[in-house]
Amino acid sequence: MRIGTPVFFNNIPFEIEERQILREMRIPRKAFLKELDEPGLAKQIEKAIGEGYRLIQGKGVYRTLALTGIEEKRVLTHESRTLFVGEKMVKLLRYCDFATLLVATIGPGLENRVDALAQDEPAYSFFLERVGAWMADYMGIVVDRTIEKEARRFGYGRTFRFGVGYGDWPLSTQKEVMELTQAHRIGVSLTESFIMVPRLSVSAVIGWERTLDVPDKKAFHTNDTADQQENEDDA
Repeated sequence: MRIGTPVFFNNIPFEIEERQILREMRIPRKAFLKELDEPGLAKQIEKAIGEGYRLIQGKGVYRTLALTGIEEKRVLTHESRTLFVGEKMVKLLRYCDFATLLVATIGPGLENRVDALAQDEPAYSFFLERVGAWMADYMGIVVDRTIEKEARRFGYGRTFRFGVGYGDWPLSTQKEVMELTQAHRIGVSLTESFIMVPRLSVSAVIGWERTLDVPDKKAFHTNDTADQQENEDDA
């Protein structure tokens, strides 16, 4: 078990799935570009996917922390008393011995291209940005799956992936997340308002659950996932 040491991923292999990009663009009930009724739209999205393959450079990092206790509205670690704060965080981690921070990014190339096209080609810029938005989450999923495998190898279950800034977990905790994971080593930094740069990046925490201690694991996760979705809608 790797506790307290960041684990880095460089040049994460990826595939850009048409189905996922169409879902990201809120185009319902379509799995492939060839199913679209508008050939011009399909061609533009296909072009954006092609550029995505050229511009995306997936990187990630995670760091697992031992949890040392729970106080009112905060979960403690050896490293910090101010990282895991809020009622939602206590609810998420209350049955956990460890929590893993993760940061993942697609790098600056695609979003720089999006910004360059925004004025003259706004529609295509939007399509390209949607490709990047899904792929940033994809990189997070790749790191997430690695964390899950490690947790299960040591007999733990896992919580869902809870993003920094959702619910009552303050966005300001991004600063500690970046420092603890050494996210600068994968090219991720913060603005003064705690927004990640590149912006097509994700940061989150996953708890390692003592599964036998969770009284009704299915209901627990169903309810909390709904809570997270509500938080995302409000964000």
